[in-house]
Amino acid sequence: MPRSEQASLLASLSGVFSVLSEVFLEPEADVKIRLAELLDQCPVHCPGLEGLPVALAGMLEHCDPSQHQAVEYVRLFLHGSGNPTVHPYESVHTHGRLMAPECLEDLRALHEAAGIRPRTGVSLPPDHLGLELEFLAFVLERVAGPGGTEAQEWQIIAETLLRRHLVPFGRHFVRRLEEAKPHLYYACAGEALVHGLHACTLVLGLDLEYAEAP
Repeated sequence: MPRSEQASLLASLSGVFSVLSEVFLEPEADVKIRLAELLDQCPVHCPGLEGLPVALAGMLEHCDPSQHQAVEYVRLFLHGSGNPTVHPYESVHTHGRLMAPECLEDLRALHEAAGIRPRTGVSLPPDHLGLELEFLAFVLERVAGPGGTEAQEWQIIAETLLRRHLVPFGRHFVRRLEEAKPHLYYACAGEALVHGLHACTLVLGLDLEYAEAP
Protein backbone atom coordinates (compact mmCIF):
# COMPACT_ATOMS: atom_id res chain seq x y z
CA MET A 1 0.00 0.00 0.00
CA PRO A 2 1.44 3.42 -0.92
CA ARG A 3 2.52 5.50 2.05
CA SER A 4 0.12 8.33 1.16
CA GLU A 5 -2.87 5.96 1.06
CA GLN A 6 -1.86 4.32 4.33
CA ALA A 7 -1.51 7.72 6.03
CA SER A 8 -4.95 8.81 4.81
CA LEU A 9 -6.60 5.61 6.06
CA LEU A 10 -4.85 5.79 9.43
CA ALA A 11 -5.93 9.41 9.87
CA SER A 12 -9.55 8.36 9.22
CA LEU A 13 -9.25 5.46 11.66
CA SER A 14 -7.81 7.79 14.29
CA GLY A 15 -11.01 9.81 14.02
CA VAL A 16 -13.13 6.66 14.33
CA PHE A 17 -11.35 5.53 17.49
CA SER A 18 -11.56 9.02 18.96
CA VAL A 19 -15.35 8.96 18.57
CA LEU A 20 -15.64 5.41 19.95
CA SER A 21 -13.48 6.42 22.90
CA GLU A 22 -16.00 9.11 23.80
CA VAL A 23 -18.93 6.72 23.30
CA PHE A 24 -17.49 4.19 25.75
CA LEU A 25 -16.28 6.80 28.26
CA GLU A 26 -19.21 9.21 28.45
CA PRO A 27 -22.79 8.05 29.20
CA GLU A 28 -24.29 11.12 27.49
CA ALA A 29 -21.76 11.46 24.65
CA ASP A 30 -23.28 13.36 21.73
CA VAL A 31 -21.29 12.28 18.67
CA LYS A 32 -23.89 12.76 15.92
CA ILE A 33 -22.01 15.57 14.16
CA ARG A 34 -18.69 13.75 14.35
CA LEU A 35 -20.26 10.52 13.07
CA ALA A 36 -21.69 12.37 10.06
CA GLU A 37 -18.25 13.87 9.36
CA LEU A 38 -16.59 10.45 9.64
CA LEU A 39 -19.05 8.94 7.19
CA ASP A 40 -18.11 11.61 4.65
CA GLN A 41 -14.43 10.68 5.05
CA CYS A 42 -14.68 6.92 5.60
CA PRO A 43 -13.25 4.77 2.78
CA VAL A 44 -15.99 2.50 1.42
CA HIS A 45 -14.21 0.86 -1.51
CA CYS A 46 -11.08 -0.35 0.28
CA PRO A 47 -11.06 -4.18 0.53
CA GLY A 48 -11.63 -5.33 4.10
CA LEU A 49 -12.98 -2.00 5.30
CA GLU A 50 -16.51 -2.19 3.90
CA GLY A 51 -18.21 -3.01 7.24
CA LEU A 52 -16.94 0.05 9.09
CA PRO A 53 -19.06 2.75 7.38
CA VAL A 54 -22.13 0.49 7.72
CA ALA A 55 -21.59 0.25 11.49
CA LEU A 56 -20.99 4.01 11.82
CA ALA A 57 -24.15 4.72 9.82
CA GLY A 58 -26.05 2.42 12.21
CA MET A 59 -24.78 4.40 15.18
CA LEU A 60 -25.89 7.65 13.58
CA GLU A 61 -29.32 6.25 12.74
CA HIS A 62 -29.95 4.93 16.25
CA CYS A 63 -28.64 7.82 18.38
CA ASP A 64 -31.01 8.33 21.33
CA PRO A 65 -31.69 11.41 23.43
CA SER A 66 -28.79 11.70 25.86
CA GLN A 67 -30.85 10.75 28.93
CA HIS A 68 -32.05 7.49 27.32
CA GLN A 69 -28.54 6.75 26.14
CA ALA A 70 -27.18 7.30 29.64
CA VAL A 71 -29.69 4.83 31.13
CA GLU A 72 -28.59 2.15 28.66
CA TYR A 73 -24.93 2.96 29.33
CA VAL A 74 -25.46 2.37 33.05
CA ARG A 75 -27.36 -0.86 32.41
CA LEU A 76 -24.68 -2.25 30.13
CA PHE A 77 -21.40 -1.07 31.58
CA LEU A 78 -22.00 -0.27 35.24
CA HIS A 79 -24.78 -2.31 36.85
CA GLY A 80 -25.97 -5.08 34.55
CA SER A 81 -29.62 -4.89 35.69
CA GLY A 82 -30.53 -8.55 35.32
CA ASN A 83 -27.75 -9.30 32.82
CA PRO A 84 -24.00 -9.72 33.38
CA THR A 85 -22.27 -6.34 33.42
CA VAL A 86 -20.25 -5.68 30.27
CA HIS A 87 -17.14 -4.49 32.08
CA PRO A 88 -15.23 -1.94 29.98
CA TYR A 89 -11.93 -2.99 31.56
CA GLU A 90 -9.45 -5.17 29.69
CA SER A 91 -8.24 -6.93 32.85
CA VAL A 92 -11.68 -8.43 33.48
CA HIS A 93 -11.89 -9.95 30.00
CA THR A 94 -8.32 -11.13 29.49
CA HIS A 95 -7.11 -11.80 33.06
CA GLY A 96 -10.35 -12.59 34.90
CA ARG A 97 -10.05 -9.80 37.46
CA LEU A 98 -10.00 -6.03 37.82
CA MET A 99 -6.72 -4.10 37.84
CA ALA A 100 -4.49 -7.01 36.78
CA PRO A 101 -0.95 -5.67 37.37
CA GLU A 102 0.57 -7.33 34.29
CA CYS A 103 -2.01 -5.63 32.06
CA LEU A 104 -1.77 -2.18 33.67
CA GLU A 105 2.04 -2.19 33.83
CA ASP A 106 2.34 -3.04 30.13
CA LEU A 107 -0.08 -0.24 29.20
CA ARG A 108 1.82 2.23 31.38
CA ALA A 109 5.06 1.19 29.66
CA LEU A 110 3.45 1.94 26.28
CA HIS A 111 2.25 5.31 27.59
CA GLU A 112 5.78 6.08 28.75
CA ALA A 113 7.20 5.10 25.34
CA ALA A 114 4.72 7.53 23.77
CA GLY A 115 5.57 10.29 26.25
CA ILE A 116 2.07 10.33 27.72
CA ARG A 117 1.38 11.12 31.36
CA PRO A 118 -1.83 10.12 33.16
CA ARG A 119 -4.56 12.73 32.74
CA THR A 120 -5.22 14.72 35.88
CA GLY A 121 -8.69 14.26 37.30
CA VAL A 122 -9.22 10.87 35.63
CA SER A 123 -9.69 8.09 38.18
CA LEU A 124 -10.12 5.30 35.64
CA PRO A 125 -7.33 2.73 35.19
CA PRO A 126 -5.56 2.76 31.81
CA ASP A 127 -7.19 -0.52 30.71
CA HIS A 128 -10.63 1.11 30.35
CA LEU A 129 -11.76 0.59 26.76
CA GLY A 130 -12.39 4.30 26.23
CA LEU A 131 -8.88 5.22 27.38
CA GLU A 132 -7.23 2.51 25.28
CA LEU A 133 -9.11 3.74 22.21
CA GLU A 134 -8.15 7.32 22.98
CA PHE A 135 -4.52 6.22 23.18
CA LEU A 136 -4.76 4.32 19.89
CA ALA A 137 -6.31 7.36 18.17
CA PHE A 138 -3.43 9.51 19.44
CA VAL A 139 -0.78 7.06 18.23
CA LEU A 140 -2.38 6.51 14.80
CA GLU A 141 -2.46 10.25 14.21
CA ARG A 142 1.30 10.27 14.63
CA VAL A 143 1.85 7.20 12.48
CA ALA A 144 -0.09 9.03 9.77
CA GLY A 145 2.22 12.04 10.03
CA PRO A 146 5.45 12.57 8.10
CA GLY A 147 7.27 9.30 7.41
CA GLY A 148 10.72 8.30 8.54
CA THR A 149 12.13 6.87 11.75
CA GLU A 150 9.68 8.68 14.02
CA ALA A 151 6.65 7.30 12.19
CA GLN A 152 8.15 3.80 12.40
CA GLU A 153 8.57 4.16 16.17
CA TRP A 154 4.94 5.23 16.54
CA GLN A 155 3.86 2.30 14.39
CA ILE A 156 5.65 -0.13 16.71
CA ILE A 157 3.66 1.31 19.64
CA ALA A 158 0.40 1.01 17.67
CA GLU A 159 1.12 -2.60 16.68
CA THR A 160 2.02 -3.54 20.25
CA LEU A 161 -1.14 -1.92 21.61
CA LEU A 162 -3.25 -3.82 19.08
CA ARG A 163 -1.54 -7.20 19.47
CA ARG A 164 -1.23 -7.30 23.24
CA HIS A 165 -4.33 -5.38 24.21
CA LEU A 166 -7.04 -4.03 21.94
CA VAL A 167 -7.53 -6.91 19.47
CA PRO A 168 -8.01 -9.66 22.11
CA PHE A 169 -9.79 -7.26 24.47
CA GLY A 170 -12.13 -6.05 21.72
CA ARG A 171 -13.16 -9.57 20.75
CA HIS A 172 -14.01 -10.53 24.35
CA PHE A 173 -15.78 -7.23 25.00
CA VAL A 174 -18.01 -7.36 21.91
CA ARG A 175 -19.04 -10.97 22.59
CA ARG A 176 -20.14 -9.98 26.09
CA LEU A 177 -21.86 -6.88 24.72
CA GLU A 178 -23.87 -8.99 22.27
CA GLU A 179 -24.97 -11.28 25.13
CA ALA A 180 -26.35 -8.25 26.99
CA LYS A 181 -28.73 -7.43 24.08
CA PRO A 182 -27.80 -3.76 23.82
CA HIS A 183 -29.81 -0.96 22.27
CA LEU A 184 -29.01 -0.71 18.55
CA TYR A 185 -26.80 2.35 19.13
CA TYR A 186 -24.41 0.39 21.34
CA ALA A 187 -24.76 -2.74 19.20
CA CYS A 188 -23.57 -0.71 16.21
CA ALA A 189 -20.80 0.83 18.33
CA GLY A 190 -19.60 -2.69 19.11
CA GLU A 191 -19.64 -3.54 15.39
CA ALA A 192 -17.74 -0.33 14.62
CA LEU A 193 -15.15 -1.31 17.22
CA VAL A 194 -14.61 -4.76 15.68
CA HIS A 195 -14.52 -3.45 12.11
CA GLY A 196 -12.29 -0.53 13.08
CA LEU A 197 -9.73 -2.78 14.79
CA HIS A 198 -9.84 -5.15 11.82
CA ALA A 199 -9.28 -2.26 9.42
CA CYS A 200 -6.41 -0.97 11.52
CA THR A 201 -4.62 -4.31 11.53
CA LEU A 202 -5.02 -4.57 7.75
CA VAL A 203 -3.69 -1.07 7.10
CA LEU A 204 -0.70 -1.61 9.41
CA GLY A 205 0.02 -5.01 7.84
CA LEU A 206 -0.23 -7.07 11.01
CA ASP A 207 -0.14 -10.89 10.94
CA LEU A 208 -3.25 -12.63 9.65
CA GLU A 209 -3.95 -13.91 13.18
CA TYR A 210 -4.59 -10.32 14.27
CA ALA A 211 -6.21 -9.21 11.03
CA GLU A 212 -8.84 -11.94 11.16
CA ALA A 213 -12.05 -10.75 9.53
CA PRO A 214 -14.98 -9.83 11.84
